[in-house]
Amino acid sequence: MKPPGPAVPADCTACGCCCFSTEADYIRVFGADEARMDAAALALTCAGRDGRVMRFVDGRCVALQIEADPPRFTCRIYAARPDCCRWLQRGSGECQAQLAAKAAARRAALSPESR
Repeated sequence: MKPPGPAVPADCTACGCCCFSTEADYIRVFGADEARMDAAALALTCAGRDGRVMRFVDGRCVALQIEADPPRFTCRIYAARPDCCRWLQRGSGECQAQLAAKAAARRAALSPESR
């Protein structure tokens, strides 16, 4: 029997794990995304190895807004977010993999030292 995965929060804004990565090209921005983005959202992108990507600072997407008490993770460009962010479904296998792999990064971002 497979052990249960990490508990999936009832609301994505209680988690934010999918917005963390050590890979610079983690969130690709395609032409359809660029057409949807306004100037403020486009300012959060940069050129990657194979095209435009969301910028990352300190291991997280620059569009991620973090509030510590209570823990809340929101996207500053939610309405214009890239398609890859739209496709990730809460509770999916990919979501659970993100939770398992990035829980430590999420906890670190909530620590007083990181703010």
